[in-house]
Amino acid sequence: MRDPIRHPITTGDEARERELDRHRATEQRDALTEALDRLEMRGVDASDGSMEAVVDLLEAVEAFERAVIAAGGDLMIDTPPSTQPDNQRFVLPRRSGDESVADFTKRVRAATSQLA
Repeated sequence: MRDPIRHPITTGDEARERELDRHRATEQRDALTEALDRLEMRGVDASDGSMEAVVDLLEAVEAFERAVIAAGGDLMIDTPPSTQPDNQRFVLPRRSGDESVADFTKRVRAATSQLA
């Protein structure tokens, strides 16, 4: 069963939740759109991912950014559209064209752990 704290968009009994809240699907769609927009602002396209995969990726990207700041990096200098980062370790990995959202999330988490 999914942890409701880790996956706030969906629950284990989605049909029941939709029955109780007729606006749930709209709210979920809006939350997904917001998460995708936040990733896109960082140069990440995750439009092919499930809701859970997109939320996991956004959490991983935000954790990476926190790790960069904690390690002394500057997100304005070390992220696109900047073309000359201070430190390549502080640059968010790029997703390859054939890479799944889940696999990319794993790479972002690995890059985050290397900064710690």
